[in-house]
Amino acid sequence: MMRDIATRGIKKILFCSFLFVQMIFISCGAGGNGSSASAPPTSANPTGLMSVSFTDGPGDYDHVWITVKEVRFHTSDASGPDEPGWLKFPLAAPVTVDLIALGNGSAPQSIWSNLTLPVGNYQQIRLLLVPTFASSPPAAHSYFNEVVIGSNTFPLRIPDAQHGIKLAGALQVTAGGALHLAVDFDAGEDIIDFRNGVEYVLKPRLTYFDLDDVGAIVGRIDAAAAGQNGNARFVFKAEQLSADGKRHVVRRYSTLSDATGQFVIYPLPSGPYDLLMRGINYETVIIKNVPVTKGTTPTTNPTVVPPITMAAGADYTVTASITSPTGAWVNFYQTLPGAGEVPYEVRFRHFNPLTGEFVTLHGQTSTFKLSNSPIRVGTYSSSAIQLTDTPPQEGVGGYQAVADALLYDRSDPQSVNAAAPTVAFGALTVTTPWTGHSIAGTITVHSADQNKMNRGVLFAVHGGMIIDALNLDAQMLTGGSYTLANVPGGRPAAFYGVEAAGWSSTVPITKAVALPAAVDLRSGNATGVDMEMIVLP
Repeated sequence: MMRDIATRGIKKILFCSFLFVQMIFISCGAGGNGSSASAPPTSANPTGLMSVSFTDGPGDYDHVWITVKEVRFHTSDASGPDEPGWLKFPLAAPVTVDLIALGNGSAPQSIWSNLTLPVGNYQQIRLLLVPTFASSPPAAHSYFNEVVIGSNTFPLRIPDAQHGIKLAGALQVTAGGALHLAVDFDAGEDIIDFRNGVEYVLKPRLTYFDLDDVGAIVGRIDAAAAGQNGNARFVFKAEQLSADGKRHVVRRYSTLSDATGQFVIYPLPSGPYDLLMRGINYETVIIKNVPVTKGTTPTTNPTVVPPITMAAGADYTVTASITSPTGAWVNFYQTLPGAGEVPYEVRFRHFNPLTGEFVTLHGQTSTFKLSNSPIRVGTYSSSAIQLTDTPPQEGVGGYQAVADALLYDRSDPQSVNAAAPTVAFGALTVTTPWTGHSIAGTITVHSADQNKMNRGVLFAVHGGMIIDALNLDAQMLTGGSYTLANVPGGRPAAFYGVEAAGWSSTVPITKAVALPAAVDLRSGNATGVDMEMIVLP
C-alpha cells in the first residue's frame, strides 16, 4: 500500500513536471516569429515570407477561446510530429483568441507576420495550442481553451495538443515572395458537447486559403423572417463542387450579422459559388452562380445579393448514430432535378466521439431538424432573383445521409425523410491503401483512486483529429486492458497520439488524465500502450 501511494505520488510529480515543462516552453520559446530551422536568405539559400491569420465561421456560443503557441511547417505530408525537418515558429508569448469574434464577415486576426521560410513546397502545417488544463491560464480565464455560454465556462479539450493540429495541402514559397495565409476554424460545427454540459471537445477540420485572393458576399433577408432568427437560426452557405465533382461542399458560411436581416460571407476565396440559405421551419433557398471577385470586402464593391424573402415551411427532427469510427460525422444532401446536378450539403453534424450518437447544439438531439418543404431555386442577378419551388431528386423532404471520417471511405447514402427520420450507420471501411490495425494496452488506476471514477474514454488522434474513441467506463473503476481495433495504419503517415480521460458522473470535480502516448502504426499493430490514470488535484 505504501509503495502504491509513493508510486502514485511520483507519477503526480511527473505529471506536474510535464505541465511545468509545457509552461516553460510556452513562456520561453524561441521568440515571437523566430524559426528553429531557417537560415538567413542568400542567393544560394533563397527564402520567402509567410504570414498566418485566423478566421472562423459563426457558432452558437458567446465565446470560444483558444490559446495558440506555435506553428510548424514541413515539406513532407507523411512526416510525424516528432520527426526531423520541421520549421518551428513559437510565439514569444501564447496568444488567446476568441474564435466567435472572427465570424460573420469580421476581419481575420493576424497571429504570425512575415515568417522567413526557405523556398519550397510545404505539404504540412501544424498549429500547436496550449493544453487546456495546463497550469496558470490567462488572466480572466479558467482554462487555456474554453467555451463560454452565458455565465457558464466549460473546458474545451484539445486532443493530443502537444503534437498539434495538422493542415494538409500544398503551399509554394517562392524567392522573395509573400504568402498571407488564413487558417479557417469552424467553431460552430467542430466543437462537441461530449459530456452533457460539463466539457467540450474540439474535432478540428481546419482549412486554409490565400488572403490575397478573397472577396465578399453581402445579402439580406426580409425583416419578418429576420425577426424570427432566434428560433430559425438562419445559415448562409457558399458552396462549390468538390475536387472529384461528385457533390457540393461548403467553403464558408455565415449567420445573420445584425437584426435587420443582413448576412456577410467574408473572407471568401474568389470564384463562382452557389449560395444555400436555410433556417428552421423555413424553405431552403439555392441561388446559383454567385460571383466572388478578388479584392472586394464587405464595404468595398462586394457581391450584393438582392433581398430574399424567406418562405415559411415545415421541418422534422432527425437522429443518427454510428458503430465506428466515432470520430466520424454525417452530411445531409439534396439534389436538384436535371442532368448533371450533384448533391448540395444542406446540413452537417459530428457524432459524439464518446457515444457514437448524433449530437447537436449543447447535447439537445431534438434541435436537429431538416426541411420538409420544396427547395426554392434561382440564378444570381444583381437586380432581382426569381425563385421557383423545386422538388429535389430525393423527393420533397427527402435527403441522402452520408457518414464520413478521416482515413475511412464515405458510407453509402441512406435515405432520410419525415416518415423515416432515424439513420444508423455501421462500421466504415478504412480507405485503401491504408489498412486496419489495433492499439492495445492496460489502464492502471491506483488503489487509492479505485471506484472513484465510473466514466472514461480513450482517444486515438491523428493530426489533432479524433479518429476513433473507446469507452473506458469499466476500466476506470479498478483498471483493466483495452483494445481499439480497425485504426488506419500501414502507411508512412500512420502516427497517432493516444490519451485517456476519466471522471465521476456523480462527483464532477473528480477527474483524471493519463500522460499521452505516441503510437506508430506504420508497420503493424501497437501493443503495450499503457495508460496510468492520474487524478487531478
